Amino acid sequence: MSTSSVASWVTAEVDSNENIECCGYKKNPLKTAVCYVVAVLSLGFLFLVFYWKEDWRLKCMCAPCHLKEADFVLIKDIYRRYHVCDIRRNLVKDNDGCSREMLRTILKKDVVDADGNLRFFKFQKIFFILDLALHEIFRLRGLESNTPCNAFLKQYAGGLSESQSEQRQVIYGKNDIYVRVRSIPVLLVQEVLNPFYIFQIFSIAVWLADEYIYYSACILIMSAISIAISLYTTRKQNLTLRSMVQSDTVVKVLRPNNKAVEVSEKVLVPGDVIIIPHHGCMMTCDAVLISGNCIVNESSLTGESVPVTKTPLPHQGDCMTEYCPIEHKRHSLFCGTKVIQTRQGDTDEVRAVVVQTGFSTAKGSLVQAIMYPKPMEFRLYRDALRFVGLLAVIAFVGLVYAIIMMTLKGATVSRIIIRALDIVTIAVPPALPAALTIGMVYAQIRLKAQQIFCISPQRINLSGTIDIFCFDKTGTLTEEGLDLLGVQMAENGRFLPMTTSVSSLPIGPFTSTMATCHSLAVVNDELSGDPIDLKMFQATDWTFKEPDRTSGEKFIKVEPPKDVIQMGDSYKEKGDYGISVLHLFPFSSALQRMSVIAQTEGDDRVVAYVKGSPEIISSLSKPETVPDNFQQVLSNYTQDGLRVLALAWKPIQYEGTLDNLKNMQRKNVEEELEFLGLMILENKLKPETRPVIEELNRANIRTIMITGDNLLTAMNVACKSGMCGPDDTVIHIQAETPECCDDSTPILTYKAVDKDHTPTGDQIETKNYFKNNEKEALEMKTIKDEVSPMLVNKPLAACRTHYAIDGATYDAIQQHHQDQLQNVIVKGTIFARFSPNQKMSLVEELQHLDYFVGMCGDGANDCGALKTAHAGISLSEAEASVASPFTSKIPNISCVPILIREGRAALVTSFEMFKFLAMYGLIQFMSVMILYSFTHSSWPGARHIAWVVLNG
Repeated sequence: MSTSSVASWVTAEVDSNENIECCGYKKNPLKTAVCYVVAVLSLGFLFLVFYWKEDWRLKCMCAPCHLKEADFVLIKDIYRRYHVCDIRRNLVKDNDGCSREMLRTILKKDVVDADGNLRFFKFQKIFFILDLALHEIFRLRGLESNTPCNAFLKQYAGGLSESQSEQRQVIYGKNDIYVRVRSIPVLLVQEVLNPFYIFQIFSIAVWLADEYIYYSACILIMSAISIAISLYTTRKQNLTLRSMVQSDTVVKVLRPNNKAVEVSEKVLVPGDVIIIPHHGCMMTCDAVLISGNCIVNESSLTGESVPVTKTPLPHQGDCMTEYCPIEHKRHSLFCGTKVIQTRQGDTDEVRAVVVQTGFSTAKGSLVQAIMYPKPMEFRLYRDALRFVGLLAVIAFVGLVYAIIMMTLKGATVSRIIIRALDIVTIAVPPALPAALTIGMVYAQIRLKAQQIFCISPQRINLSGTIDIFCFDKTGTLTEEGLDLLGVQMAENGRFLPMTTSVSSLPIGPFTSTMATCHSLAVVNDELSGDPIDLKMFQATDWTFKEPDRTSGEKFIKVEPPKDVIQMGDSYKEKGDYGISVLHLFPFSSALQRMSVIAQTEGDDRVVAYVKGSPEIISSLSKPETVPDNFQQVLSNYTQDGLRVLALAWKPIQYEGTLDNLKNMQRKNVEEELEFLGLMILENKLKPETRPVIEELNRANIRTIMITGDNLLTAMNVACKSGMCGPDDTVIHIQAETPECCDDSTPILTYKAVDKDHTPTGDQIETKNYFKNNEKEALEMKTIKDEVSPMLVNKPLAACRTHYAIDGATYDAIQQHHQDQLQNVIVKGTIFARFSPNQKMSLVEELQHLDYFVGMCGDGANDCGALKTAHAGISLSEAEASVASPFTSKIPNISCVPILIREGRAALVTSFEMFKFLAMYGLIQFMSVMILYSFTHSSWPGARHIAWVVLNG
């Protein structure tokens, strides 16, 4: 970059999707002195303007300069808003505080200036470092970037010394997600200094000077009530948010020489090694697991109340693979998630290396999004401000006219001043903002009567403009989990009749697969895990046993009920019977399956049990074991909206000890399987879901599902709920990295989805298929002949077309296929495996296309999207209600049409009140101007006469 002394804008990266622009400014004594003189002459009005416009203050009192001379930095964010931050200096000393060598190790570069200072500023809770040599600004990051995986297992595995930890704390600060709650006097001053209230104070002063008492008192009382409500709402929100994130626990940290000490969570820094207690804990930082296993509840991030098993970061050998929280999420523990239980590793302790702290963590980012939401622009308010500006011009003309007329007729100076200023309050009605809120106030009362509570009344009007509504899935559209309807076993290449009583089946490979192929765990003496796994295991009536630490057992064990044992020839005939799970290959959404390696007691044989999507399992099974009518049976189930999983198994040949099984390649375990049959489940919709979706469709309000659940389940629910009609087309978009070349840029594939909600494998020709930046172009295209028969020559206008994508594909489109992003968003209906940040990003992208977006969810993972949407409604009174403008005590989406109806009613009321008061003010203004042309006796009563004329 340029290193000249001339001031210039510098771009700094906040994250992969957001940059800010920065420009340096230094103090200028002369410009500052001039501003103070003007402020005194204007009776402090200039400082009031500077309070409203912070960037104006900086430009008027300081001079632009190079970063090395800067005392302040002017920041322009992606919303074109300006912010001012002080540049701080931290003296770097080798013998005290943070050493220069430590700083170079952490930041990977030398950024200390010639005076030995580290220069930085803090913007929206994030630290940014100034590199004066390169004229750059970069975000302070922890170990989540540019850190090889092997560094966690070698360099950081022994922990940091106390002095190293203290030095890092000087740079990173406290591990604290701090939410400031301002006192009532401070909030009162900030509220009163709002331009709206300043104009009202001015108007009331003029009216009181003119002895216009009663109207002044009414406006004063209305303003006081409005200020009180605003103060109460703001303070309550801040207190609730602080209580949600406030924490002060003690954690065990590993020091060199294998010494463990207890410290406050607030002194944790990236590089510390924490010891996770056996009974679990709430994570207060982001960390990567290096020893032992953890069972974690990540519902605060994903919205899915399904415990997830976390495994240690694997050794990479000589490979310098860099750690990435997304790619290595199976080995990462995130702040705000709860470790339910641990399983010891090789060191008899579960250890994790701290990666990020404070507002850089997953929970910190969520809180930051709540504290600094995207600015909301409403066209009615924007046009109203423009019209008020026009009225101000008219008022100025009237003011000049009144001064001239009354001067010519010999009025006193005091009378001229009062009458002239009164003209301004007539042309620009001070009651206009208050009148615009009347519709919102009554709508808020009606919403409260229907168990819908609002903490941001301004959003009620926005609710009346909604044309797209987004929904979370689990707990919002559907009940929690799935129900097992039955199983259909396969034997000798044919299906047996479906049975609903799994416990009555003889013990064999099928029941053993159901009993072992899962990732369940005992938490607080209660079995928990994925709802599908839980329903599957409970249907067998088997017993689940965790490893006993005292006896040295290593493996999970499952046992059938003793009184119903019925076994085939290949199994033990009598006595104790149990199966130990030796190794687990967790479920992978890319592979669409999971598997375990297990061994039956008293049997030297080791077998693999596999479950997953029917298409994948059948393709991995021996053809002679798959029934000929497999596809027909599967289609019958899926067309009824049922979720189907397939089971398979095979014996495994291995050499050496059982520990060698952990090193087996997954692809070798999951091939040449013997097909066992199908397991049929149902994800029940809430009874109110489909009628509400149909009502929104009739109102021409588009509905979208954004969920953290898997794509197949999301497709199923979308079709059952009415988001996708029976004649509509669903296209699965997936980003695939080509294997034939060195280019790592993913390629987008468009695959038609059959009625059973599974991709057909037929790709749609996409070349010249889309026209960028033209929403309606998608409605006029015809799918080409290369598509599967269900889509041939069917115009998209004849039936609605829906895109279904997952979070990984969405990221790939944002990073590598920006030209396709708008097309995907315009036709996207099903967005699965989305993280909280991705949900928020999708809502923002829809808003960039001038859509008015609503969002309904019930989990902490929905907070960012609920806050960003024009109208967010939470079905939970927990974390989501802190961010959401609306909270419904009705635990289903029937509250959505109610909110939209009340929003439209409030919007119409506000619009009509605006027209009435604007015309009222203009007519009164013209009447007063005419009366001012008459004799002296008409001047004091001019406003009153005009009022009588207007009101008959």
